[in-house]
Amino acid sequence: MKKFALLLLALIALVLAACSEQESDNSGEEESVTPVEVGEVTKGDLTVDKQFYGRVTPESTAPVLPPTAGEVDSLEVEKGDKVEEGDVIATIKSAEGMGNVDIEAPADGEVTSLEVNEGGMVSGSEPLATIVDLDNLLVEVTVTAEDLELFEDKDEAKVQFTSLDKELTATIEYAASVPDDTGLYPVELSFENEDNDIKPGMTAAVQLAEKVVKDTLLVPTAALVDDNGEALIYTVKDDQATEMPVEIVETQSDLTAIEADVAEGDTVVVKGQLTLSDGGQVSIKKEEQ
Repeated sequence: MKKFALLLLALIALVLAACSEQESDNSGEEESVTPVEVGEVTKGDLTVDKQFYGRVTPESTAPVLPPTAGEVDSLEVEKGDKVEEGDVIATIKSAEGMGNVDIEAPADGEVTSLEVNEGGMVSGSEPLATIVDLDNLLVEVTVTAEDLELFEDKDEAKVQFTSLDKELTATIEYAASVPDDTGLYPVELSFENEDNDIKPGMTAAVQLAEKVVKDTLLVPTAALVDDNGEALIYTVKDDQATEMPVEIVETQSDLTAIEADVAEGDTVVVKGQLTLSDGGQVSIKKEEQ
């Protein structure tokens, strides 16, 4: 009886193992589904920008020179004051018998330096103050001879101030025809500082179109996969991914111009493609609102 019970238990174990193995085999036959995010093939022009970094400087700085030597009788401004052309900066008692002489601001701007005090002496050869125009500023960059052509061919450029999260359009005022001591060519771009939030000394990024690819197929750059040095993308139709080799014409951070057997409006995988294979099943994740 004991032998029979042991034999029965062994038989039951064999049956359970076989069932478990069959279930495992069946589960392996189920095709995995890869969750992906998708974009779209579009058609249009691709502009590739080149970026140059420079510093903001005042467009004009005006020294305030007394017409005669003398003693400062009164000061009408302090450092940091805003003045307009013709405003009285100071009055001096002339040492040359000209009586009291008003010293006027030669331009609009901000008083950034003030070198005298009331009762002090001034000469006619040293500025008693400096006025800087902060409403009109320059971005100064230095570029190579090859890049100089980009500025010579254009009138305007985009300028970004990352510290302010601000972008504006500047006018190219000057592109040097000879290099400076570093072997680079100075370029100046002017812009209006309407909100007075941009300060001299700030870093600016100047962007110019280096190349334009006309009427081309465009895909999100995130869709590209490097397969042993060859570029490919995955298109999606009826929840199935298809591997598609592509030739990259030109690329930038967001979009890439390609040549491939795809059409405008086709769906391409932009996230999740690294675990895909040709013919794999996918589920498209909806964008979060």
